[in-house]
Amino acid sequence: MRNKDNLTAAYLRSNSRFADLINVHCFGGRTVIQSEDVREDDSVEIRIQRDGRKITSRKRYRDVVRRVACGMKFTVICVEGQSYVDYTMPVRVMGYDTGRYEQQILIRKQKHAQRRDLKGDEYLSGIAKGERLQPVITIVLYFGKHWDGARSLKELLDLDGFPPEICEMTADYPISVIEVGNYPWAEDFTTDLKLVFGFIQNADDKEKLQAFAQREKQGFAELAEDAYDLIGAMTNTKELDRIKKENQMGRERINMCKAIDDMLADAREEGRKEAMNGLQEMIADAKEKGRSEAEKTMIRVFVHSYLEEGCSQEEIDQKLQKLFPDRKINLAEYFA
Repeated sequence: MRNKDNLTAAYLRSNSRFADLINVHCFGGRTVIQSEDVREDDSVEIRIQRDGRKITSRKRYRDVVRRVACGMKFTVICVEGQSYVDYTMPVRVMGYDTGRYEQQILIRKQKHAQRRDLKGDEYLSGIAKGERLQPVITIVLYFGKHWDGARSLKELLDLDGFPPEICEMTADYPISVIEVGNYPWAEDFTTDLKLVFGFIQNADDKEKLQAFAQREKQGFAELAEDAYDLIGAMTNTKELDRIKKENQMGRERINMCKAIDDMLADAREEGRKEAMNGLQEMIADAKEKGRSEAEKTMIRVFVHSYLEEGCSQEEIDQKLQKLFPDRKINLAEYFA
């Protein structure tokens, strides 16, 4: 899981991608946040815990943390990448966000302690009455199709049977979840987020994937390496790791159009091999005459398939020799 988290963090390190994500998800595609409005922030949270005189600290790591300028003010926006549904996510996000607020308070307390400028209740609180904290937002980036977990704290609570007054007074904590595999506004992205979301959404349907790749041919022709790696990890497409070396165009750029074509070609070839194995088992149990006719039919099917792919006669002959090493094939007979 950590490797996938690292890939998510590396991919969203780009301020332009981060701004694109926020503009589409928070502002309906309007360009409100520019890349220069996004600033890196510390992804390590240190939570201070006191037990009497004993003080302990605990570190927690978040995937992506950015300070985003909104006019003259800043908000802290965090993204948590998820490759699985965490059914405790509202509590987890609440803990993360609380840690961020605690950090802001701790920094302010330290400044006031140095200045010694507080009295009364302000001194006991550690901050001044009129001070305000920067808002903290967490977006859960789920790389699946359907998040069936809770989207708020109350969905995790057993409130059945309680008086409505108790339910109403119970604090809630809603969370924001993006389902990458089912996100309806993926076409609104202006960066390669559009390609990453689109590939994941079409990964289970080879025909749709090929059509999408053709439609976005220009973007896929020189896909950034971190985007390619994220796609491979989140779709568990092992073939992409092997194909990557063969299609790398230089530093941090990969021709994914060819990678997709190679991946689909491998799938077709594997399908042929499986079909041939099944047919060969049937042929083994048939009579000699039946075996010969079945092989001819099978060869004819393969020849037709290879011709549709644009293979030359020499290429088809080589492929058939691998599939039928014990049979002498007169290819002219099948072309006729």
